[in-house]
Amino acid sequence: MKKALHIDVYKDLFNKITSGHYSIGDKLPTENEMQQIYGVSRAPIRQALGKMQEMGMIDRKPGIGTVVIKNDTNVPWPHVGGFSSSFSKKWNDLRIKTIDVSKVIPELDVTTNLELDPENPVVKVTRIRTDNDTPIFLLFSYYADVDIEKIKSAGDILNMRQFASEVLGVDFSYVTEQISAVNANEQISYLLNVEEGFPLLQINRVSYDSNLQPVEYVKYFVNSTNWPYNIRYSKELEDL
Repeated sequence: MKKALHIDVYKDLFNKITSGHYSIGDKLPTENEMQQIYGVSRAPIRQALGKMQEMGMIDRKPGIGTVVIKNDTNVPWPHVGGFSSSFSKKWNDLRIKTIDVSKVIPELDVTTNLELDPENPVVKVTRIRTDNDTPIFLLFSYYADVDIEKIKSAGDILNMRQFASEVLGVDFSYVTEQISAVNANEQISYLLNVEEGFPLLQINRVSYDSNLQPVEYVKYFVNSTNWPYNIRYSKELEDL
């Protein structure tokens, strides 16, 4: 199969940005200059730049040019999370329960990740996902400006991201995640039915819109005893 022309452009720009050849605030060559550099037409250039903009690495400003806004060397996440293999195997045994939907004054990590004033209330959705009636996932989802009544009337929401996108109108463009090992506190141990101090995985996920503004913060805890976190990466960047 013939490789799409924009892939080589994308790879070269990606490597130059993450290696420091272009720093944050630097302008990339114009589209006309890139046509000369890479020997391709304008369409592949725009495809490559569009992919980089979706990843939040550049900002294309009319009258100014294309500016680098992110140049770290994070390995991009694949389309599915680290529990996808377990989900595919155990799908018929899984159930979800929405146990609370409320407006709350957020904790510091919520205001920090959603870039809010501490006094601003947010919508908090608490859900538990079970495997054969055993609690595995405890999920807390936070939103700054959504219709809480739509969430309350939805009942048990199987896929919160899909619901937020299709029903609440949340614009998702890209995602960051942080994973850490924690011990269950009193509340979490009760909801996941484990002993206090039991080791869990904690994943903090922040989703951003196309304007690079945070629109969703999810903090979830996983009993990974029988749910290992597995990620597969492709060596080809075009597989992202």
